[in-house]
Amino acid sequence: MALPNIKLDERTFQDLVDEAKLRIPRYTPEWTNHNVSDPGVTLIELFAYMVDHLLYQINRVPEKNYRTFLDMIGVKLSPPNAAKGEVTFRLSTYLPNPLLIPKGSEVATVRTEEQNARIYTTDQELVVTPPILKYAVITPNSQTFTNVSLTTLNDDPKPLQVFPENPQPGNAFYLGFDSDIARNLITVGLHSEKLGVGINPKNAPLVWEYWDRLDNDWRELEVGSDTTGGLTLPWGQVELYIPQTIGQREIVVVGDTLTASWIRCRYRDLTTGQPPYLMSPSVLKITSYAIGGTTVVSHSQIIKMEDLGRSSGEPGQKFKLQNTPVLSLDASAGEIILVDSLEEGKVPEVWTPVPDFSDSKPTDRHFVCDYITGEITFGPALRNPSGIEEQWGAIPPYNHMITMASYRTGGGLEGNVGANSITVLKSSIPYVSSVNNRRPITGGTTAESLEHALIRGPRTLRARNRAVTAEDFEVLTREATSGVARVKCLTPGPLDKPDPDERVEPGTVVLLVIPEVDSELREVRPEHLSISAGMKQDILSYLDERRLLTTQVELTTPRYQWVTIQARIKTSNAYVNERVKREAERRIYRFIRPVNGGPDPTMRYDKPGEGWPFGRILYVSEFYPLLQTIEGVEFIEKIEMFPVNDITRGQAGAPNFIINPGPRGVLVSYRHQIVII
Repeated sequence: MALPNIKLDERTFQDLVDEAKLRIPRYTPEWTNHNVSDPGVTLIELFAYMVDHLLYQINRVPEKNYRTFLDMIGVKLSPPNAAKGEVTFRLSTYLPNPLLIPKGSEVATVRTEEQNARIYTTDQELVVTPPILKYAVITPNSQTFTNVSLTTLNDDPKPLQVFPENPQPGNAFYLGFDSDIARNLITVGLHSEKLGVGINPKNAPLVWEYWDRLDNDWRELEVGSDTTGGLTLPWGQVELYIPQTIGQREIVVVGDTLTASWIRCRYRDLTTGQPPYLMSPSVLKITSYAIGGTTVVSHSQIIKMEDLGRSSGEPGQKFKLQNTPVLSLDASAGEIILVDSLEEGKVPEVWTPVPDFSDSKPTDRHFVCDYITGEITFGPALRNPSGIEEQWGAIPPYNHMITMASYRTGGGLEGNVGANSITVLKSSIPYVSSVNNRRPITGGTTAESLEHALIRGPRTLRARNRAVTAEDFEVLTREATSGVARVKCLTPGPLDKPDPDERVEPGTVVLLVIPEVDSELREVRPEHLSISAGMKQDILSYLDERRLLTTQVELTTPRYQWVTIQARIKTSNAYVNERVKREAERRIYRFIRPVNGGPDPTMRYDKPGEGWPFGRILYVSEFYPLLQTIEGVEFIEKIEMFPVNDITRGQAGAPNFIINPGPRGVLVSYRHQIVII
């Protein structure tokens, strides 16, 4: 039997009024008018109203104790996560020397009347390096190579036939760079002879690729703009975004080995109706320039040298940062505290952050930061069972100035923005003309709510910081970062499943993670449900310290199945049409939602659920009670349900009565259509 919810005083407002009225004949028998209109009864109700508020506060005492117990076992509210993504800095001109874009450079979105600008800072420095083109190689099959560097890259280049006389898919020419071009935006100039080679210049069968040092294979490059017309136009240029994973590779030609960072232009397989090359293009000159670079930014603002006050010399001192919430502190990045005596010639002491004082000695210069409230705490003095007072962590000397050298503030859902939203350069950087994010900035989540922490507390105590069972993995995954909305742990089962993709190999657990999604967001897109590389690394690192040595962890997202609903609804009169349509859309979008949605067994549809259950089948019959209970609906004429097969194009499949997402699947809404008749 579950423990009852303790209420120290169960009397309600009406109980207090009735009890006071029962005492009237005993103390004032001459008072006979007990109606609501009597002024005395009004005073009684006022008294009952005030006492009711007091009882409410008294009944919260058990909840306060519960929060204190959570704090004693180390359960704290998880801080918000900062949205992360890539931005590209574009130069105003070609530079002969490397250009450094420092770490901590600030960029922002455009400020509007409704919303302030959102500030982002670079997480690492970016060096835009002029590319040194050293080698040019042609190949018919990417196995045998011909070095044409001497005749193509000299001061008086000769025309280069990049493909054989009879071009075939797989032919390619390679460009080798002797400089580090990782994360750079480079322009390759290709001055080609204008020939009728047979292709459509606006739809050339070419693909630009780079050698990936991690995958040890060729991967496709992102192309910004291409004015080469498939190597058929003079003075054409192609902009290439070079990723961080480009690496050096050795290419063996006759009598020599060429080592460089390689990119290549390959004649790819033709698509339906695409004309082929009838003859090889002729390139007269090849050049290369660096016109920018790409780096990672996070939704944060760096605050430096913030004075917290002077030390009182007592244990357990607390100070408050001016900007909250605070992102996780990193001592290696200079996010430390300086304790200065302000005496000339004395160097300030460096104090570093720690999660808690459990391993701190009395001489260790440590402090603890509450990332939610921004409270800084120094080592406390605690009395042990023998009565001796012990110091945990050092105490800043009396009257010394305490200064936070650097910290970052930010994070939250507001940092998630769409592509091409970050266009303002706040830091002054020479030769940088513009900045832009080509892809959405994602991964921002709010701080953990108290209600969620109250639920997580008993699970944390049960797991005891060790991942053994499936529930342990789910609990610890939520602990690793505040950005996890839902998680499902899959463990090994029968090996004779018909679909090998559904099997979990022995010794492996698969975690299906759904990130936090803004509850106000009606239409959920794929970028909202992606897991950032930082979040994935945080979770895997956290679990790696707590899993069994023989257990392998795979972290991925569910297989999202988007669903479109088309409904025709007959209303009782035309005056309610717009209200009914809005309410019908709201209910459907909330019903088919991976976070803050899902089926409601009570059919009240007024409270969001936890999200669509993993692997649950959707039936078209479920929408009839969902929509029929809307006030103003006379009847539902027709409901059709379509699975969306291609989310990028919004291409729906054939209508169906059921949609099964599979054991690893979760359903998501996609642009429903409501017709009022």
